[in-house]
Amino acid sequence: MHPISRPRRKRKSSTIRDMVAETSISVADLIMPLFVMDGAGVKTEIAAMPGQFRYSIDELVKKVEELLKLDVN
Repeated sequence: MHPISRPRRKRKSSTIRDMVAETSISVADLIMPLFVMDGAGVKTEIAAMPGQFRYSIDELVKKVEELLKLDVN
């Protein structure tokens, strides 16, 4: 039989509450991995990482500007 009350004594301190809290993710927690390669006007998909690309410097600048507009670090 379960107890009628559920004591919360283990959650009295903020440190313990933070430790057992559910995970929360915000835009500020996200990062975008970017891979650079030599050349100009080059954007090559990485076969082992679908959806990820290697960018030449000029293409990388465009991608970073796009990400900054989305508030992704």
